[in-house]
Amino acid sequence: MQEIPLAGTHEEMGRAYGEFVAERKLNWWWQKPSEAKLAFVKACEETIAEHAPGFLDELRALAEANDADYYVVLSNMIVSDWVEFPACNVLAVSGSQTASGRTIFVRNHDWEDEDIEYVTCFRTAPSDGIRSIGFGFADPGRYDGLNEAGLAIGGSSIPFYTGKMKPGLRASVVSRWVLDTCLDVMAAVEYIKRVPHMEPNAWMLADKSGLVARVEVAPEEGVDVALTVDGMLATVNVFQSEAMSPYDRVPDGGNRFYDFQRRIEAWYDANQGTIDLDKAIAFASDHDAGICNHGEPNVWCGTIYSWAGELGTDEIYMALGRPCENEYRRLGLEATSGES
Repeated sequence: MQEIPLAGTHEEMGRAYGEFVAERKLNWWWQKPSEAKLAFVKACEETIAEHAPGFLDELRALAEANDADYYVVLSNMIVSDWVEFPACNVLAVSGSQTASGRTIFVRNHDWEDEDIEYVTCFRTAPSDGIRSIGFGFADPGRYDGLNEAGLAIGGSSIPFYTGKMKPGLRASVVSRWVLDTCLDVMAAVEYIKRVPHMEPNAWMLADKSGLVARVEVAPEEGVDVALTVDGMLATVNVFQSEAMSPYDRVPDGGNRFYDFQRRIEAWYDANQGTIDLDKAIAFASDHDAGICNHGEPNVWCGTIYSWAGELGTDEIYMALGRPCENEYRRLGLEATSGES
């Protein structure tokens, strides 16, 4: 796994990451956008300038470090080529239902196995924001992470959404900005409710106070929030709220998404009140009754990394690859000896 520390202004972080990208030739996939895509990109750029302006400063510096056109970089970083793919299961348990009294957060990221080599651990220390540890691929967004305030975030895609993309913030940009700027769940919820969204997504949020939230967003339909301070919530690859579920066109083969949902609920019911980090990791690693995904049956993706943590400890435990086959290792907000 690639690891990089980033600190300073957004311009400084963008330049450092740009040099990292150039040195490792991680820019091989950048493509010049079509005229239609470029127009969409510029509309998204306007929303980012309003709601996450520092992200654009990073991208300008990243482009300069790679001697690349800014809009080529922008088009590959802030607009997803939205296709139907299933990815990721996330759950959080309030501290009132754990053995230690700390909130537990669990995240399995499902994607193509060949992209494991691009998984990157970012330790980020913005000069005007909050330190965090988070994960991405070859872009400065974050797909999940934990910040020093004890706030964790992770999302699940909604691949069978019936609507269309609209100019707004990509999910990885939203997650990055939440980690950089939000101290707790409610601040993150208010931010997610306020910004325009480019794509459908379901986020799990949890903080060290014990508050847990599931936030489902649809570009054309709005935002739905579920909260608990005394229980468990989870995201899978379908909308779960009554308000959002009509906008999902889950195909006949989508039963496995509901299967993951049932597995999570059954595990929580069986362990409620006694859940600890070891039990959470065991569940994330179980491909028979848990959420370790081997891409079966006839699915092209599976779990390529997994992490879990007790919020408020400034550390998580992460496995690269199938968690049933790979060891979880400790990762802290700051690198320690032996981490590489």
